Amino acid sequence: MPEANTSERTPEPAAWKASRPRLVRAAGIAGLLVPVVWTAIVALELSQGQVSHSLVSRPERFFGALDSRWFAVLLVAGAALLGLQLLLVGGVLLRAERRRVARAAFAVASIAAAARYGVSLLAPDPHLYGVSQARGLAALVLLACLPAALVLVGAALGGRGRALAWLSAILAVAMVWMAADWTIWSLRSGALQPQLWAVEPVEGLAAAWCALAGLWLLGLPESLRSRPGAGLASRLEPGLPPSLRQAAIPGPGRKASVALAVVAIAGLVGVSSPFVRDYEPTIAAQLTGRTQVETIHVGDIDRTYRVYRPVRAAAHPGLVFILHGVFGDGFIIESNSGFDAQADRLGWIAVYPDGVADGWDAFGSGPTWGQHPGADDVAFISAAIDRLEATDAVDPDRVYVTGLSRGAMMTYRLGCELSDRVAAIAPVSGNMATADGSVDVPCNLDRPVSVLAIHGTADGTIPIAGGKTDILFSPLVDVIARWRALDSCAGTQTVAVDGASTTTSWACRGGSTVAMRVVTGGWHTWPVRSSSPVPTNPDDFDASRLIADFFVAHPLVAGGG
Repeated sequence: MPEANTSERTPEPAAWKASRPRLVRAAGIAGLLVPVVWTAIVALELSQGQVSHSLVSRPERFFGALDSRWFAVLLVAGAALLGLQLLLVGGVLLRAERRRVARAAFAVASIAAAARYGVSLLAPDPHLYGVSQARGLAALVLLACLPAALVLVGAALGGRGRALAWLSAILAVAMVWMAADWTIWSLRSGALQPQLWAVEPVEGLAAAWCALAGLWLLGLPESLRSRPGAGLASRLEPGLPPSLRQAAIPGPGRKASVALAVVAIAGLVGVSSPFVRDYEPTIAAQLTGRTQVETIHVGDIDRTYRVYRPVRAAAHPGLVFILHGVFGDGFIIESNSGFDAQADRLGWIAVYPDGVADGWDAFGSGPTWGQHPGADDVAFISAAIDRLEATDAVDPDRVYVTGLSRGAMMTYRLGCELSDRVAAIAPVSGNMATADGSVDVPCNLDRPVSVLAIHGTADGTIPIAGGKTDILFSPLVDVIARWRALDSCAGTQTVAVDGASTTTSWACRGGSTVAMRVVTGGWHTWPVRSSSPVPTNPDDFDASRLIADFFVAHPLVAGGG
C-alpha cells in the first residue's frame, strides 16, 4: 500500500516529536517490567491467599487476602506500564486513524485492569465462603477485555509492525482458548465461579506479550523512532530487522483474520463439546427450570443449594439430600450421580447442597480439613428441610441423605445429629472417624436410622480397611458395627451377591436396616450404569437407583421403635 498523503495526517506537536525516542525506549523497558510486576502480584496472592487442598475447584480462595494498599500500588504500576506501552506501540509512526485504534486498545486494557482490581478485592465475606457475583462479573470482563485489547493493538499496527501484529492476534486466540479450557476444567472440578481459575493464565499471556512488545520496541532503529513523515516506511525499511520488513512478513489481512476467528471458534467448540455432552441433562434441567438454585441464610453466611423438582411430583414427595465430595459442589454431584432420574421415577424432590471452602465439616475434621468458622452444616441442612417442608409439602417421614466421599462422611454425621428427622442414610465411599481414626464419634440417636454403605475394595482415597491417607480412617466393618449397635440390630445377617458386589444386611430395631455393599475392585467413585449390555467394570451399576429403592423401603421409624 502506498503511503497516505502528508495532508491527510494530523500534525504532531513539536514536543511529541522531540520526546518520541525517549518514550519509545521507556515503553520498551516498561514492557519488560510488566511480567515482573505480574509475578510479584501472583507471589503475594499465593503467600497471603487462603490456599489449601485444591485451587481448581475453589479458585476464589486464591484472591482476596492481600492488603489492599500494597495490591493497589502493584496493580496501578502494572496498569501504568501496560498503558504506556499500548499507547506507544500503537502510536509510534502511525497515521492518526490508527492512533485512535491504539487509544481504544488502551481504554479496553484499562477496563481489564479495573476488573482485575475487582477480582482481588470483591470478597463476599472474610472467610471467602460465599460467591461474589460482582467478583465473577469482574473476572468475565477481564477475560473478554485482554484478548480484545490485543486484537485492537494488532489492528492499529497494520503494516508498520506486522510481526507484532501477528503475535498479538495469535496470543489473543490463545487467550480465548485458555480462558475456555481452564474455566471448563474448573467447572468440572466443582468450582462455583470457574472463570476465576482462568484469570491468572490469561494474565500471564498478557504479561508475555508485554515483554515481547518491549523487545520489539527496543529493537527499532533510532531513525524509525524519531523521524515520522510521508514515505518514511519506504525510506527506512531497508534498515529494519528482517522480522519487521514489509516483504518478509505479510500483514494479517481479512482472510487471515477470518482464519484466526475460525480457529478460535473451533477451539472453543472443541473444549466445550465434551463438557456439554457429559453434563447435558443437568444443564437442560437448569435451563428448563426443573433445577433451581436457592439461597438460605444460616448462621453468619448465605448457603446455596440446587433443588430438582420433577414434572409429576407426588402429593407429599420424599426428600433426598445428595452431598458432594471434597471441593465439589451441587452441580457436580447432580451431574455425576444422575439422581434426577430417580426423582422423576418416584415423584420425589432431590436437593444438592453446596458446601463451603473445601466442603463439609464432617467427622475427622482437622486443621486442614473442615473447621469452617461461622458455617454450621447441620443447621444448614435442617433449615433446608424446614423450608422444603413448608414450600413443597414434603413427607416428613421420608427425608433421606446420601453423599460421596467427604459428602458421605457428612451423611454419617447428619444421620447421627438429625436422627429425629432423617429416616435413612446411604454413604458412598465414606467414613466415620475421629481425627485419630477411631469410630468413637458423638452419635446418640433419637430414633433408629437405616444405613446402606457402598464402598469399593480398591478405593485408595478412603481405604475400606482404614488407615491414613489425608487423615486417619477407620475400617468400614468398624463403622458398620457402630451403627449395628446404635440401631440395636440382630446378630443374624443376610448376604446377597450381585456381580462384583456383595451386600450384607442386618435387621434392626423398629424395622430399620443396616447394610453394607462391598464392591470387589471398586474405586472411589459414584457407581453409574453404563450403556453396555455387559458390565465393563465393578462399579458398573446404578447406585442411585439402588439407594432410592433402599430409601423407599425405609421411612422414618415411628416413636423411636
